[in-house]
Amino acid sequence: MTMPAGFEALHQLRGEAERMSRVLGAAQDPDATFEGQDETESVTAVVDMNGVVTDVRLEHEWYDKIDARKLGATVVEAVNAAGVARLSGWADKVAEAEENEPPASTTPAAPAAPVGPFDINPSGEMIDNLLYLLHRAGREAEAEAKTTAAAAQAGPRPVKGRSDGGHITVAVDGKQVTEVRIETDTRWIGTANHLEIASELRDAFATAYRNAAEAAPRRRSDSAITELQALTADPQEFVAKLFGVRPPQA
Repeated sequence: MTMPAGFEALHQLRGEAERMSRVLGAAQDPDATFEGQDETESVTAVVDMNGVVTDVRLEHEWYDKIDARKLGATVVEAVNAAGVARLSGWADKVAEAEENEPPASTTPAAPAAPVGPFDINPSGEMIDNLLYLLHRAGREAEAEAKTTAAAAQAGPRPVKGRSDGGHITVAVDGKQVTEVRIETDTRWIGTANHLEIASELRDAFATAYRNAAEAAPRRRSDSAITELQALTADPQEFVAKLFGVRPPQA
């Protein structure tokens, strides 16, 4: 049987969406890590797929190449280099997945046997509930946008994390590292070895990310946006519910 043009278009869009989902999914390796170094190659930073710093390493005699007063900025340089490596690695994986993924089919698969027309019976109650939910979500999004705009106008407010040893402070804005401050006005930097400094760096990064997560705004439990996201998580099921679509009967 020949399917209506509208259903053919939906089938084509669905096929392309599924293909892109597979491509992007293949490029997402939750265990992937990416390294970056500063110009002197004395500091190495490691980030995960989400751009979170998971490790920092220093050369044994880093102080031969870097002024201790600039070590914090050097760490940020290495972190930024790791971020560039992450984006480059992700782009390479997407390109590779694109090559291995066949183009989406533009022709719906023929049914095994003749079938009757689709039965479409939209639910008035479902549509009314959806419109009300969209109205609530719109109001909620508008309020969130105003809050975000006000925060942006007030200027960036990085969240800081301090190492347990108290010698290193890391500031992050989301996942972006904005500053690494290392204590240089005491004897610590001159007596700590490269392993001790790296350990405090990792500790400060972990604390900063933890504080940022705790400071992040949270939606209320009755959030319309969260409810709408859950409703549309499976687009095919959502459309079927919204329009009361029942599969054709053989």
